[in-house]
Amino acid sequence: MLFPLLTTGGINSILFGVYGNHLRQLQRTCHSDLQRKQLEDNHIFAAGSLAGFVQSFIACPFEIVKIRLQTHHYYNKYLIGQRRTFYGTFAKILRNDGVIGLYRGLVPMMFRDVLPYGIYMLVYKKAIQFLENDDFIRKCRRHYRTKDSDPVDMVVTTLAGAFAGILSWVCVIPFDTVKTLMQAERTVKYISIRQCVTVNVKDYGWRCLFRGGYMLVIRAIPVNAATFLGYEYGLSWCQDYSSDRMYSKF
Repeated sequence: MLFPLLTTGGINSILFGVYGNHLRQLQRTCHSDLQRKQLEDNHIFAAGSLAGFVQSFIACPFEIVKIRLQTHHYYNKYLIGQRRTFYGTFAKILRNDGVIGLYRGLVPMMFRDVLPYGIYMLVYKKAIQFLENDDFIRKCRRHYRTKDSDPVDMVVTTLAGAFAGILSWVCVIPFDTVKTLMQAERTVKYISIRQCVTVNVKDYGWRCLFRGGYMLVIRAIPVNAATFLGYEYGLSWCQDYSSDRMYSKF
């Protein structure tokens, strides 16, 4: 459990950093506010997809180590009760398979992360817009008598993040299953996505591609709600801090 906790924050920081910077670069290419508004959805999707692409290469080694730590059969030669560590697992993969072993399952991971992260960011933006125009949300804002009331913003961000997480994961469950199967094997049992899918569908039926899907969707609700809450509030605090420092110079 400690290993995912230590790595998830850093990987998400890279993801949102690449997304935000690329989105700003795309917006600067527009010649007017009207063009920027017309192309906003395309820019969000492209920036999200690029962020997912970059994240795939960074996260793949961490994913394979995490999966090996979580799958017991990989350690059947270890003494019972022997401590399993990130460093030991990482070193064993390098020793047995080389650097390329850390990137086993990269292709299905890219199918899981590249375009779906574009959808993820776009759905979040659309959900925010939909909720902001909802009559109930407007009534809540009038009740608090402030445009940017923290309780209302928290609810909107939480709901939009949860919805974006659910929709993006529903689309990629088979790719995540294939990625996990390829990364969990100590030996190179599957050499391609097609072979992995063919073998498992033949042995277990097509439902095996959606194994664990319910848990992924359930997990997506709190995880992505918390992720976007952290992102939005962290970004707001950084902007406020930068503004305060800028004004303090004058």
